[in-house]
Amino acid sequence: MNLIKDLLKDSGVISKLFLLIGTLCFFAIIGMFIWTLTVGGNTGDIFSLKLLQLTQSLSMFILPPFLLAYLWSKKPLTFLSLDKKTKGSNALVVILIMVMLIPFINLLVNLNQQIVLPKIFAGLETQMKDMELKANELTQKMLNVSNLQGLAFNIFLIALLPALGEELFFRGTLQRILRDWKGATVAIWITAFIFSAIHLQFYGFIPRLLMGAFFGYMLVWSGNLWLPILAHFTNNVIAVIFYYLKNNGFQPINIDTVGTGNTLWLGCLSAVLGIAGIIWILKRLQKSNTN
Repeated sequence: MNLIKDLLKDSGVISKLFLLIGTLCFFAIIGMFIWTLTVGGNTGDIFSLKLLQLTQSLSMFILPPFLLAYLWSKKPLTFLSLDKKTKGSNALVVILIMVMLIPFINLLVNLNQQIVLPKIFAGLETQMKDMELKANELTQKMLNVSNLQGLAFNIFLIALLPALGEELFFRGTLQRILRDWKGATVAIWITAFIFSAIHLQFYGFIPRLLMGAFFGYMLVWSGNLWLPILAHFTNNVIAVIFYYLKNNGFQPINIDTVGTGNTLWLGCLSAVLGIAGIIWILKRLQKSNTN
């Protein structure tokens, strides 16, 4: 193993990108193999789909960053920006900002859905809408639980694991590699673009792109990956909890439409307050990181 580390420690940017993609594919195949052996490749029931989600999160997004960080660096946690403590006040502000941004995100989703592609791409547009519809139906099925045990597992599977895994892979590893190549700003936006595109949900592309950029700037200005992980988790867990409440007869508000239609004013207010909050926390993080 030490020989492999010596060979890889001075890898260039292109080599690291190929290693990242190759490791992802390798572990994805292993994860798919394990899932197939366990449930026979059955996609007809929710348990099987949740097990697939679990194996994908672990094999594709969590294992590769840790393995490559170990091979590339003597301090893997430092390489992944996981070695810094997180101030409670910063964590609280990040959570509040993510909650405050919900109406603005919904407004962006609504605007994104109104984009119409040129007629030459009509077939592609229909295909993307079908994919979006199927993805939403699958998400609804996975979120449909009626007890606290199911809620707790969904929080782990749909909120925590994706937040941890996707931030480790995209911000912790991919953005780190690209930053060494093209600098922080270019790395942030390329990573955010790939992060949004890989979800294969065109009609949520713009809000996910901007959210990914926010996570990227937060990492660069704080040097702490735990904050983007927390922000990502907050965004996910709010949806999980509200869908649980909805599926069990409690629905104080429609979490998906607040900030649009009759509550458009709330979406605009959320945009102003949310952007102000983002600017404030980024400046605060930058200042504390340089002291």
